[in-house]
Parts: sequence; structure tokens; C-alpha cells
Amino acid sequence: MPHTSHTSRPKRQTQKRIQVTDDDGWTHVASGGNVRRVMRTRPRDTTAKEPEGISSDQPEPTLTPAEAPGRLTLSELQAQFQTHRERWESSESCTRLAGALDERLRKAQEQTSSDAASAASTQLTEGNPSAPCLVDAIVCIGLGSPSGFLRDGWVDRRAVSLYQLAALATIKDQVASTTSSNLKVYAQDPVFNTLDESLLAALNITVIKHPEAFSHITTNTMLFCPGAERKHLELLLPSKPWLLFGGPLEHADAGGVLQGYVDGAGSYRLPVFEALEHAFWNMRLYWTEEVVGEE
Repeated sequence: MPHTSHTSRPKRQTQKRIQVTDDDGWTHVASGGNVRRVMRTRPRDTTAKEPEGISSDQPEPTLTPAEAPGRLTLSELQAQFQTHRERWESSESCTRLAGALDERLRKAQEQTSSDAASAASTQLTEGNPSAPCLVDAIVCIGLGSPSGFLRDGWVDRRAVSLYQLAALATIKDQVASTTSSNLKVYAQDPVFNTLDESLLAALNITVIKHPEAFSHITTNTMLFCPGAERKHLELLLPSKPWLLFGGPLEHADAGGVLQGYVDGAGSYRLPVFEALEHAFWNMRLYWTEEVVGEE
């Protein structure tokens, strides 16, 4: 019987599917070179304790500037930001936050003016009859990149960063309208690229490098930290900034820095931001006062 030969076909390799979940609640599903992403039913619990055997003092991963799309220009990025800002400013979340912040600033202004009037000779600068400044700086930590992809393109949180930047811009304008000083606004994040820095500069926000932000935080500082990690907050909060936007800080370890700050502060929780819920998931405006309460 003649020998029959069959041309062997190359075996098709089974492509392994992997899932990577980013910080914003997106699960990226990859198969070969294709990547798609799906939203988890709930955002990741950032307050959960670390698994046993993993120490919080392990070396941090090196963060590099985010990679922006090659054809993206500053003018296009500014247009994207303006669109996100308009959506943010038309939301109930923005309106409620502005109201809560205005109340805190007004009450602090009244208290400061009263204290200044009762001790004018020692508390007022000669030739300047106005009350001392309530907020002389806003320090933003962990904003992320408004223009670029993170972790080698795996994580796209640009919309989150743009909405959070819109919130920072509106807060900056509101605080500046109530203060008698030249308000300084700083932003620190190792993932900022040149486009991000240009966008922030156009908004009069100064980009600083780690760890310079720590030296700018005093009791007269407003800390804007929607993306700051817990271990960084534990270093920032001992400076006792009297206003803080971010969180949530509740349910931290008893006796820890975060819980200590919460115990001595009032807070207002934002309503759900309908345009992108996880951009401000469970975030609050916190303030340190003698009278503590939740609105």
C-alpha cells in the first residue's frame, strides 16, 4: 500500500485571556493583542486592609509620565477639558460642593474677622485692615494624567482626571474670590507629561515634583486629593490642613492618622456624579473645626 503523507498544519496556539483591573474599577480583558474593558459592578474598595503577609512599606513601583496619543495637541486637550468642565459645572454634585464650601469659607471668614477685631493690635498687619487669609494655597496630590494612558497603555483614566481637574479649577476660582491674598495652587503627580503640565499652567496651576508638595501644606492649606494613596495621606494630614477634598477617609484603622483626622473634622459627602460615578466615588469635603458634624 502506498504511503500517504499529510502536510501537517501548524497547531494554533491557544491565546490566554488575562484580566487586569485598574484603580477606577475597569477590568481590562486581553486576548493576544486585543484588549477590551468592562466595568465592574462596584468600584474597588480603596479602604480595604492589605492582605496578610504584604507590608505597606514595600518599595513603591516606579511611575513614569503617561503616554499621550501621538496626534493630541494642547488645543485639543484644552477643548476636551472645557467639555468636561461644562458637564461638571452643570451637575448637582458641583452645585452642592460649591454650596458646602461657600458655607465653610463664610463661617471661617466671620470667625477670623471677629478674632481680628478683638485683637486688632496684634493680629492685623499695619496698613492692611482686611482679615488674615483663610486659604493661602491649594495642593493637589494624585490627580493622574488628563491626557495620557498609564501602565504601558493598560489604564485609561483620562476622563476621571479631566473631571477631577474641572472640580479643582472651580474650587480654585471659588476660594480665590474669598481670599485677600494671591492664592497659590500646586499639583504633584509623577505621571504628568508635558501636555498635562501645559494644560495645568494655562489654568495657573504650578506643577511641582515629589516631595515638594509636603513643604507647601500648612493649616491654611486646602488639600485636594481625590487620587492620593492612603500612605501619602498619612504623611500629609499631620500638617493639619483645615480643608480637604477627597477620600473617603472613614473606616480607617482606629487610632491611625486618617481616623484621627476624621474624628476631629466635619464633612459633607457629594451626591452621585451622574456623568461618571466613579470619578468622585464617596468623596467628601472635610474641614477641621471645634464644632464637628456631618451635613
